[in-house]
Amino acid sequence: MLSALQEIRADGRELKKKKEKAGAEEPELLGPLLGPAIKEDNGPAPPIPDGFEIPANLDFVGLELNLQVGFRRLRWALLSSDSTFISEGVWKAESKYDNIVLNPWNKHDAEIGAAKLPDGVKEEDLIGAEKESNYLMPKSAFVAANTAYETAFIEAYNDYCFAFKKRALTPDVPYGSTFAAWTKYVIINTGNNSCKMICSVEAEFPNGPPMISRQITSGMRAGVGELFVKTGETIQKYANVYP
Repeated sequence: MLSALQEIRADGRELKKKKEKAGAEEPELLGPLLGPAIKEDNGPAPPIPDGFEIPANLDFVGLELNLQVGFRRLRWALLSSDSTFISEGVWKAESKYDNIVLNPWNKHDAEIGAAKLPDGVKEEDLIGAEKESNYLMPKSAFVAANTAYETAFIEAYNDYCFAFKKRALTPDVPYGSTFAAWTKYVIINTGNNSCKMICSVEAEFPNGPPMISRQITSGMRAGVGELFVKTGETIQKYANVYP
């Protein structure tokens, strides 16, 4: 599966051709949802901060992708409460989610995602910030439309790397009360308006795995893997059209 996911092309035209061959319609772009380009993204990648370690991936790496988009610009698009890139560009337009509810970060909401932090706020102050959201996912061949309740946690935040993980609960799906779906996004600054994104997923069974835990884990990896791909494609598509 991973090798298939890694076939995403940076060229937006190639992405469009692949979708046309599959008979899918290309959703209309909604404007510059990634926000404006940031001058500091033009330079080389910064050095790794002293003592910093890139957060470890979860059990299964679903996507590893080099993106032609500035690191700070992408950080704003993925983390800022002022950004609608994920909610409108990925969830609603690409994944057909509905009834989307987003709450602010529980601390430093105005600063998270900013190109530069104001005086008095340090990067480490943002670690551990939490943000809750929920959305209605469309029905599939196996389950009816159902609501996911998601909590995001910032795990790393500096100009070399930022990372966040999410815990999603879907109590209305079969066996939904027995598991939580964890995902993690690690973005590394590679300089010159480029970065690397690594996405991973892991199933958690708080009260022990049920008899069908292997099927749950397999289905989770496949479903989340599709979301990873849509996220990567959408990032690059918007970056190509709105450089």
